[in-house]
Amino acid sequence: MNPQLLSVDAQQPPPKSRFSLQEFKRVLLLTWPYRKTLAVGLLSTIVFAALHTASIAGVFPVFKILLEQEGLRGWVDRTIAGQRLAVEFAQPTDSTNLVVVKVDKDAPAYVQGIRPGDVITDTRGRSVSELLDELASAGPDTVVPVLVDPQGEQRRVELKPAESKLTHRTARRITSFISGKADTDQGKLRTLIHILTALIVVVLVANVFRYFGEVLVAKGVLGSMIDLRAQLYERTLHLPMSFFSGQPTSDLVTHFVQDVQEIQRGLMTFFGKFIREPLRAVLILAWAFTLDWRITLAMVIVAPITVAVFWAVGRSVKKANRKLLQGYGNMIGALTASFQNLRIVKAYTAEEHERRRLRKVDLKMFKQQLKLAKLQAFVSPMIETLAVTAGSIVTVWLAGRVLQQELSISMFVTLGVTLSILFDPLRKLTDVYVRVQRSTAGAERIFHVIDQPIETDLTTSKVELKPLEKSIELVGVSFTYPGAETPALRDVSLSIHKGETLAIVGPNGCGKTTLVSMLPCLFTPDSGEVRYDGIDIREVTLKSLRRQIGLVSQEAIVFAGTPVENIAYGEAQPDRRLAEDAARRAHADGFIRSIPGGYEADLGERGTTLSGGQRQRLAIARAVFRNAPILIFDEATSQIDTESELKIQNAVREFSKDRTTLIIAHRLSTIQFASRIIVMDAGRIIDTGTHKDLFARCPLYRSLCETQFVTEPATK
Repeated sequence: MNPQLLSVDAQQPPPKSRFSLQEFKRVLLLTWPYRKTLAVGLLSTIVFAALHTASIAGVFPVFKILLEQEGLRGWVDRTIAGQRLAVEFAQPTDSTNLVVVKVDKDAPAYVQGIRPGDVITDTRGRSVSELLDELASAGPDTVVPVLVDPQGEQRRVELKPAESKLTHRTARRITSFISGKADTDQGKLRTLIHILTALIVVVLVANVFRYFGEVLVAKGVLGSMIDLRAQLYERTLHLPMSFFSGQPTSDLVTHFVQDVQEIQRGLMTFFGKFIREPLRAVLILAWAFTLDWRITLAMVIVAPITVAVFWAVGRSVKKANRKLLQGYGNMIGALTASFQNLRIVKAYTAEEHERRRLRKVDLKMFKQQLKLAKLQAFVSPMIETLAVTAGSIVTVWLAGRVLQQELSISMFVTLGVTLSILFDPLRKLTDVYVRVQRSTAGAERIFHVIDQPIETDLTTSKVELKPLEKSIELVGVSFTYPGAETPALRDVSLSIHKGETLAIVGPNGCGKTTLVSMLPCLFTPDSGEVRYDGIDIREVTLKSLRRQIGLVSQEAIVFAGTPVENIAYGEAQPDRRLAEDAARRAHADGFIRSIPGGYEADLGERGTTLSGGQRQRLAIARAVFRNAPILIFDEATSQIDTESELKIQNAVREFSKDRTTLIIAHRLSTIQFASRIIVMDAGRIIDTGTHKDLFARCPLYRSLCETQFVTEPATK
């Protein structure tokens, strides 16, 4: 990668860090093509949350069996009997007496004189469990006679339970199935085995749904990330070169790797924890509410403080994460520069210098990473502290009710377990907001690139350009690179005739490459026009314009792949016969056949297995294969030995016949056959003519010939 070829942030940085709902919607819209997969995944997550709550609810009967003599069946019968009579009974402390705790004033029992504190016994001397069984199972017309206050003023009262509900009958059937009618220790053990078996099955099924939910969510999110990278890549390839001018490649690579990963983590967290954990919290809270509504006190205390912590920490996280992402870009740039220029690093024994340079980059990243770690480390302990505080307050209050015999031990333990489990999804939610904020920081940077206008947006028409018939004209062209203070071109006017071979010379930095870059519209002039047969290139389609041009750049670019794929670059189905012919004309056929694999060999990244001259001949073969009517050679023979240069010069001369050719070179032998030579200095054309005329009248050209091209003027 050339660190000066591509960039990310260009000239306008993203807006300041703040949460934007519109921006987050754009992130969510990335997943729209995978909505069916995500919907099934979320549905599986919902089922998991429901089954998970059911498994928690199963803890209560376990405690009833282990901690209380009454047992599960006794509790069910007492609850159903109380609901049918609109009376709340206390848990029996012996086998014969049933104590009334509460009576609804509208209940028939209240009219019959039954009040809180009354003790009820069966008229036939049956046990409390048998009496409750009859009250719970009695038909709508059944009357159950009982004695009220047998130790005081005995009264006979006939209780008539209200009609049994479907939930009552279902609860009794389930209880009878798992425990039978026995209240013995053996019966309770049987009940415990059935309940724990059911819990194992529920937990197993719940986790199966959780597995499929997480896999489907991952599939949808990962698919959307592939689409995002494709969209970002396509957009980047079509951005104007001015966007990349003078900016490092590393930031752009960070967009494709680190920024996309942050969005991926954010979406995975959102569709995972953000859906699952609140649902778990709501269902667990609903279960706790059925046990005792006062459990919501803990939520009232913790929720507002939790929201405030999320809000304060989230904004800081997003800001710190954006700086961290920029740090990743700097690190990639430093590593890329070191590895690509390793020969120079070793030759100048600069290993320690490079180590110190990377160390400085790492230290900057360390500060941001540590800041993020501190913020993330702060959230969970804070929420846990709030949860423990609220839980302790509620526990003290519940314990007081137990001591006052207003709450059973099993209910106390169940409420405590439920309370602790309730804060588990709340604690996990602390990670959601942080992750979402980190993902929006990455999305902000990516959307900044995607929202940039592409090259086709900058043209004013869709005219298809035909092959050149007369001439190319540059009229008053001026151009300054973004961020530069000095113009690269200053009011340049030039006419290039069809079939002409034009050489452009001048000192380094005089604007030669910038000038030829105007022809394929790699850069758009700040002022002036570039015309093909009188048509402003801003009025033609870029594809039709660039199809007319074959380019060999100063740096010989070789892509990972085979020689055929490199020569026929851009072709979906390369024609090997034409590729071999182009290689022969560029004098590349010999070395290609000598390497293992020949034309089907893998050249590796950037063609590192080839010499500089071989890479350049391969690049020239690419231009020959394109067979364009206009050729641009930018220092095309700078890395080729003298023998190869003579062969390539002959090939270029032959290939440039009947073609419009522009050559930038520092070797006199390369430009002497040009029909006209342009001399440039400081972004201007200072003279034009043949080699002989320019050598005679242009001091700069003569100086170039004497210092750069040749050592003796006699060779003119």
